[in-house]
Amino acid sequence: MASDHVFKVLFFIQSAAFTLFIINYSQTSTVVHKPVGKSSAEKHCDCEPTGTREVFNTSAYVCQNGELLMPIRGQLSNCTLADIKKRPGVVMLTTANLAYADVALNMLESVKRIGVCVNTSVIAEDQKAYDLLLKYAKGDPAIYVQKTNSGEMDEIEPSRRGLMNKRQAYILTLLEQGLEVLFSDSDTFWFRDPFPYFQGDFDMSLRSFSKPRIISKTHFCAGFIYLKPTNASIQFVRTWAELLDNNKKKGKFPTDQSVMNGLFTADKPVHVNIKILDEDLFPWGPRFFDPSWQKQNHSTVVMHAASIRSHPAKLRKFKEFGMWLVNVTASPNLYTIQREPH
Repeated sequence: MASDHVFKVLFFIQSAAFTLFIINYSQTSTVVHKPVGKSSAEKHCDCEPTGTREVFNTSAYVCQNGELLMPIRGQLSNCTLADIKKRPGVVMLTTANLAYADVALNMLESVKRIGVCVNTSVIAEDQKAYDLLLKYAKGDPAIYVQKTNSGEMDEIEPSRRGLMNKRQAYILTLLEQGLEVLFSDSDTFWFRDPFPYFQGDFDMSLRSFSKPRIISKTHFCAGFIYLKPTNASIQFVRTWAELLDNNKKKGKFPTDQSVMNGLFTADKPVHVNIKILDEDLFPWGPRFFDPSWQKQNHSTVVMHAASIRSHPAKLRKFKEFGMWLVNVTASPNLYTIQREPH
């Protein structure tokens, strides 16, 4: 019958369209973040668990006969999906080009060693950095490596400022999804869990370069900052990103930190409730590496090697103080993590 023939043709077209969709879907690497939710697949491997991402790699589980067995711990994080679901709605964000990929891996190793599990995004600013980082984060339920969608950076050291001036747009994207964001520069080293220090009523939490007296006259560091998705923080970061973008279009490249502090000083575009981190618990590089400061036995939480200029200088300091934990080269096959002797 003609109706049967039409039905068969429609069925064929539908099947072909579905096949093309599957092929196209399997080839794309685009993954969209969303808050951690409850898993709808606690027992069966034929359903992807609802986790930290729209598309989640089921290799994070050991499957046998359709049953979920022991979850796999990530190579870089030593965390399972269940671990990061204990901190819902929070993302830790960092960025790196090839010149700082090893520094980012060193930071992630320090986070791993203190046992902090958090949904982590690493944005690679060039293809080689992406390839290197992805090789070791692939299948890790806590760490997602994504290539920038705002234009690749150079792989070399001089692009550092440009890298910093891109992070506001990344932060804004996450805030607008209702996520709390901890942005951490890759040249940080974690000694203790910082998240207990981000409790309370505030829009943004960060540290200053000197003991603050009046917020509007205090110079803050943009390299380690915790933001809640409040109206104030979203408006602030949106304006921050727009100013940097407008300056770029004019051929001007002020540092993101100077623009941020200018907004704080002017109390624009809105008033932001700031929680200041203790400078002795969250010291910056020159202070931390000062022998006289070291003798005071401060209980450091996170050290940020800010104001130690250049990758070689940072590397020397990290190694001098026994804080360099990885061996990394541009060849992924030569990447290893140094383990402490048992």
